[in-house]
Amino acid sequence: MSKTLNKIVNKNEVIDMFVGFMRKSKSPSFMAKFIAITCKNQGIELIYMTPEDVNIKSNTVNGYIYLNNEWEKVTVPIPSFIDISPHLFTYKKYKKILNYLKKNTKLSIDERHIILKDELQFQLRKNKDFYHIAIPTKKLNAFSDLTKWLDKYKTIVVKPVRGLQGNDVYILKKEELNNYTLGISKEEKKLTENELSEYFSRKLKNKNYIIQKYISSRTIDGDPFDCRIHLEKNGKGEWETARKYIRIGIGQKVVSNISQGGAISKPENFLQYNFGEEKGKEIDYKLDLLAQTLPYEIEKIKNKTFMTMGVDVGIDNSGDLFVFEINSFPIVSPLKTEIALLRADYYKYMLNYPINNKENEQLKKELTNIKNSKSWKLTKPLRKLGIILNKKSIKY
Repeated sequence: MSKTLNKIVNKNEVIDMFVGFMRKSKSPSFMAKFIAITCKNQGIELIYMTPEDVNIKSNTVNGYIYLNNEWEKVTVPIPSFIDISPHLFTYKKYKKILNYLKKNTKLSIDERHIILKDELQFQLRKNKDFYHIAIPTKKLNAFSDLTKWLDKYKTIVVKPVRGLQGNDVYILKKEELNNYTLGISKEEKKLTENELSEYFSRKLKNKNYIIQKYISSRTIDGDPFDCRIHLEKNGKGEWETARKYIRIGIGQKVVSNISQGGAISKPENFLQYNFGEEKGKEIDYKLDLLAQTLPYEIEKIKNKTFMTMGVDVGIDNSGDLFVFEINSFPIVSPLKTEIALLRADYYKYMLNYPINNKENEQLKKELTNIKNSKSWKLTKPLRKLGIILNKKSIKY
């Protein structure tokens, strides 16, 4: 049976700050448990919930709290801030509930936070400060797009606009006599132009794909790699690097995503081994600088506040950086501790921030009412006279 709790006593302290943690699964994950325990040290109670747990009529949620080493079901008012998975917005059955939450509470993310691969590159190329890290990109509309770009760049990447975890990403290379090499996962295929045209019609035509200039980001052993910079907002609402790490696609033809069977490495040792000590340190510095500037630019581009961000950066043979893509809900498994600590700090910041925001809105409302009042309008000439007299007194 669910308990209705407004305050929870924990270690002789009263906890009355609730944060929501909304996912699709009815069973809380280990990460949810880990964050819940960390939150308790900040005086915050994490409420694990699914969209089905929300009661719109009563404005409450029948969720779970982690109490005495187990999850206990409770009923509480809908928290003022909810850490929510963006994948929930893809389900039509949740639309009504999520729309209600968007209007009545603060969500960490919504469907407008998604950073499409083509949008990212187009926006970066328009910015003089980030133009150098953008990759030439075009929407794939016709077979002629492939052949023209292959003539121009010789090797290109074909990827879905909304792809996840490196799935359905191809490398296409033009060989002699209009022959082509198609790389996907750990396989390569040799194709004639007619065979490539047939492949396009069967696999890519009328689907949401983009083509990009190929950036050779490979180890000295020939494996594809990138650097994932995992960023989180901290207790001041500012961006902080939770961790940056190298992802290596060992034996892969195309991607370095660890979900595709890759490995990870610390940047310092990896970069110095593959680029030399001096160059490796220079690249590491550029990665840190990018981490300090790019997330704020992305928030400007999207006109949205983000809580977390995963920036995937390729590094070519010259040591130049290129942003492959940005994930607005990156995987957290490689860095559970860092995430838990930063999330708890950010939750506390967000739980306090809306209170100040509401007070400001109320003050603005009261000021507007005063300015629209009859007495304010009638005394306008007197206020003007007062301003004139004040200016004269200052002159003397």
